[in-house]
Amino acid sequence: MLLKNATVHDGLGRAAVLDILVEEGKIARVAQPGSLPGEGIDLTGKHILPGFVQPISAWGVNGTAFEIRPSSNDNDEHSDPITPELDGFYAFNGRAATAQQLGAFGLITAGVAPSDNNLFGGTLAAFHVDGVNPYKLCLRRDIAMMASVMPSLKRVYGKNQKAPMTRMWIFTQLADQLRKASEYKADADKPADAKLQALKRVVDGELPLFVAADSALAARHVWEIVSRYPCLRLVLVNGFGLTSEEDYIVEHKIPVIFRTASAVMDKAAMTLDLQAMLRFMERGVPVAFSGECSNYFGAREDMLWNGLELMRLTHDAEKVLPLLTSAPAELLGLSNVTGSIREGLQADLVVWSGNPLESWEARVVTAYQAGEAIYREGDALRCM
Repeated sequence: MLLKNATVHDGLGRAAVLDILVEEGKIARVAQPGSLPGEGIDLTGKHILPGFVQPISAWGVNGTAFEIRPSSNDNDEHSDPITPELDGFYAFNGRAATAQQLGAFGLITAGVAPSDNNLFGGTLAAFHVDGVNPYKLCLRRDIAMMASVMPSLKRVYGKNQKAPMTRMWIFTQLADQLRKASEYKADADKPADAKLQALKRVVDGELPLFVAADSALAARHVWEIVSRYPCLRLVLVNGFGLTSEEDYIVEHKIPVIFRTASAVMDKAAMTLDLQAMLRFMERGVPVAFSGECSNYFGAREDMLWNGLELMRLTHDAEKVLPLLTSAPAELLGLSNVTGSIREGLQADLVVWSGNPLESWEARVVTAYQAGEAIYREGDALRCM
């Protein structure tokens, strides 16, 4: 497949009119117009962007309407607030993700994570969004350990008079579990402790630790605890309440994933400061956008809406686009797979009628996942 004469935005800060040759699902060549042989598809006046990468999501965790459990929320384990041994890969249902037609909104890759309702919820995996077989759709599993110090822990367990019912418990247990993991040694004479084995990988730096927090103070508590472990790689999730004056984030270049609210009228999300996000960027902090973590249909547009909100502050599309594409791909360990338009990467490409970060009228013309069209303008939307 040869895509010709489009304005190509590479997701790394550059844009130019180029041709793209796709072979076997990958970007084989990116070249000046007319330098590649063949008629191809003339996209003069169109724009090609990398597919959006949502780093934290719950896409595909429900069954479809034709399955036994259509609303199973299979990433939301409520039996125990400490379940680091769980593998988020097994929560994903390809049919459920496909039913959402995420490609119609420019979204091609999703990091599927355990919910915010456990202190340690398990590991995160990343998938393409259209297909059936999760083993074929999975781009990477065992990406990071998902943790949360959000108030939702208290709501889920406290209503049954079970811990955690207070922030004291949440942060004390965060510290205690990491301490135990740092001291853990396998003993042939004792059964292995799967929870501590999983957390030891975090303490030793084998897996990053993604922690969802609802305020600047909660994020500071997290840092006070995890900073005791020099190998531990922290990523803060949500960015709620951060002002960019958090010097520990700047000094240690702690990545921050800024995320849209997961519930209507979410008070914590109302403290999200996009100006702070820009200031962090200017100070060298790795930042990325994520959308709502639920799988409400409206959340399909969250990545683009986030970008549009930031455009009101920067008016620089090439500065904003990486936050929806290459930056989240980097945090998921997928920068050599997807998230930008470079030779050798997956052909996860979206052809737009205009630049969607500059024009409200821009429409998805064709969405490609590994070179295969998963949505074309005019296709009926099954989930409205």
